[in-house]
Amino acid sequence: MKFEYFIATKYLLKGRRHGFVSLIASISILGIAVGVMALIVVLAVMSGFDRELKTKIVGVQPHIVLEGIGGVEDANEVRKTVESLEISNITSIAPFVQGQGIIRSSQNAVGVAVKGIDPDHEPLGLFEKHLKLGSLELDDFSFSASRERKRAGSMGRAVIGEELAQRLRVSVGDVVTIISPALDEDLARSIKRAKSVPFVVSGVFRLGMNDFDSNLVLIHIKQGRALYQMGNRVTGMSIRLSDVDLADQVKASIQGRFGTGYVARSWIDLNRTFFRALQVEKTVMTVLLSLIILVAAFNIISTLIMGVMEKTKDIGILRALGATRGAVRRIFLLQGFVVGWLGIVVGALAGLALAYNLNPVSDFLERTFGISVFPSDIYYFDRIPAEINMHDVLLVVAFALLMSLLAGVYPAHYAAKLDPVQALRYE
Repeated sequence: MKFEYFIATKYLLKGRRHGFVSLIASISILGIAVGVMALIVVLAVMSGFDRELKTKIVGVQPHIVLEGIGGVEDANEVRKTVESLEISNITSIAPFVQGQGIIRSSQNAVGVAVKGIDPDHEPLGLFEKHLKLGSLELDDFSFSASRERKRAGSMGRAVIGEELAQRLRVSVGDVVTIISPALDEDLARSIKRAKSVPFVVSGVFRLGMNDFDSNLVLIHIKQGRALYQMGNRVTGMSIRLSDVDLADQVKASIQGRFGTGYVARSWIDLNRTFFRALQVEKTVMTVLLSLIILVAAFNIISTLIMGVMEKTKDIGILRALGATRGAVRRIFLLQGFVVGWLGIVVGALAGLALAYNLNPVSDFLERTFGISVFPSDIYYFDRIPAEINMHDVLLVVAFALLMSLLAGVYPAHYAAKLDPVQALRYE
């Protein structure tokens, strides 16, 4: 009896006129594959955005910013107070001056964010890694008298981004002018006047993040104080940590020590809205693309129902040979599982291959069809960031597999409740 049961089961799965993988089943497999591939690629890109944004942001911005109301009067005293907390996670404490301004060359003028830093205390590892031209030298540049300059003197140095250098049409050694609104000494009148200071470009960096490459100018903190007429004050203290994920905990300790006269903010606070928006976008994209898998699951349902209708006689023969309702139910559940599994395997392999080769594919489309898939002036990066997170891949596979199994429940139940007498009555 077991042998006859095996033969009948094989006959039922094969069918009389079509192979197991019929055209409709192939469409169902393709639907599952497209959904799985799209989800894997989108989640990889969104995870890549998170990683690259976090890396670039914590490399450029301080991990914790400590600012005093009206500025910090005594930076050394503040540094000693922070050091007295004996927080082992802190790696550096540096004063900085920051403000808005206009940078001008003989060709163009652009609004920028100007940051005056102390090179002796501020880590510049990320800028050193992505320096394209020149150096990160920020000390004053001394020049002797010449035909252009009637007397000797000195000039501040500035390091700018590659995009900004291209817009200004300048390179290393060229002179640019930074214009800032500096408050007049007569505070009662509150008259603002523009202060213009020349700088020589000492270096050009390219972080690969358009917001920094086109909008950031680094100068020495001494020049920053003069530019914004701050005297001995600074905007705040830049605090960097060995573990950036502990920034909120360290911030709370620092804020508790300094009280209400100071405000401590972590890099998470400075970018909370942005990262929250990115997370919402990732969630929405995941939900929307999951609908592709859901539609494919309905295709599997229709495929199995058509299979049950086509194989009504075969089901009757199988029941007559002694197969139970549970056995018939398992056969169609297995069929739905196999269709879904084939789609998952194809989609996962295609998704991983595409995620690993997004930039070559983007370059090919741009060269061949002139389609700019990832314009750097719109997005934050000049290349598509992608990070394969196996946890996300496993979740996608599990969801698609669950939908495939659920898709086979109703057709399997419909096939199992067929009466063998009625199934064979008109055959």
